[in-house]
Amino acid sequence: MVGKLRQRLDRIESKAQLLVSLHSKFLETRRADTQRIEDLVAKEKQQNAEIARLRTEVEFLTVSHSVVPNRDDIASSRAMLAELVREIDRCIADIGE
Repeated sequence: MVGKLRQRLDRIESKAQLLVSLHSKFLETRRADTQRIEDLVAKEKQQNAEIARLRTEVEFLTVSHSVVPNRDDIASSRAMLAELVREIDRCIADIGE
């Protein structure tokens, strides 16, 4: 009777040790996973900030590109200025007469 009780206690003790060991491994894995999650959240925040910065830069470049005149705009502006200068010269000539 005492022998059977001793065997049962030994089995219970070994199972308890196994459970404690598994629980320790679980806690270690949980800590590592929690740290990984924190790292990923920090990385996500950093990437979101970078995305916001790049979107602002894209918007700035889009606006600046639309403001830059093209060759046709430059040519038509020069032609208009030349015509205005000629007209001013004619007006000055008319005043001088």
